[in-house]
Amino acid sequence: MNAIRHAGLLPSIGMLLAVFAINAWLQPDLLTQESLASNIATFAPIVLVSAAQAVIVLSGELDLSVGAGVSMLNCALATLPEFGWSFWPVLGASFVLALLAGAANGLLVAFLRLPSLIVTFATSAIWLGVALMFRPQPGGTIDGALGDFYAGSIAGLPVALLLILAALGLWTLLQRRRLGRRLLAVGSNPLAVFHAGIDVRWVKFAGYLIAWFLVFLSALAITAQTLSGDARLGLTYTLTSIAAVVIGGISLAGGRGSVWGAACGAIALGLVANVIYFAGIPSIYQEFFKGIVICIALSFTFVVGRRRTA
Repeated sequence: MNAIRHAGLLPSIGMLLAVFAINAWLQPDLLTQESLASNIATFAPIVLVSAAQAVIVLSGELDLSVGAGVSMLNCALATLPEFGWSFWPVLGASFVLALLAGAANGLLVAFLRLPSLIVTFATSAIWLGVALMFRPQPGGTIDGALGDFYAGSIAGLPVALLLILAALGLWTLLQRRRLGRRLLAVGSNPLAVFHAGIDVRWVKFAGYLIAWFLVFLSALAITAQTLSGDARLGLTYTLTSIAAVVIGGISLAGGRGSVWGAACGAIALGLVANVIYFAGIPSIYQEFFKGIVICIALSFTFVVGRRRTA
């Protein structure tokens, strides 16, 4: 319990449980295995991209290009097979593209010391442009086996859940290693880390690479669901991931919080959309009410966070 409180997870866990309870009340079959597996598969892409955003925010930076990055990778996965590429080369090329995008952001922010807010706003336009070059119109070719695999399970656990657990496990492992501790330290006090003889630039650069590995997993998950490419598919993920990070108790100033909190925040936001839908609210008002609920959740998280640091 002390570890959860120290990581600032209590507000996000509390919100997650509350929204889950309301969702279960409105949707009686929510707790069935089929419904849970379907929800996990739906939530996995935003959970993964929120985890990516969390890694960057914890290092004291921000990435406004993760949503466009998901779109770019999705379009690459859907377009390269049309040129005769088989599945594994497509997967490898998309992975390299993700790392190159993360490296570009990391180079501009960490080594050239440009403001991450402006840099990633600019690169988001670049990634969207690349996505549109891949797919000016939605469509493409995706191996149906990818969708079947994603919808399946391994050892009784849904593949989507295993992807989420892999991302969270990666962060848990990093926290126990030097790099993870340095990421948090850089986000908390980069000057002190610099005076300790640690190269802040490489730490932040590594943070962007790790984050974009998670962006790649998110793109893979959403592509497995849609089995097509769409240049605007991931654009909403950017702001949603930032909201999930804040709801998850992570300080936007960096250095405090946990990727686990961002995952809880992302799932809570997904359940909020479910609650609004099953409450029978007309579609034209759904985004309006979703925005109100997110504002309330963010306010609650902010108040709890201030009390914790007071």
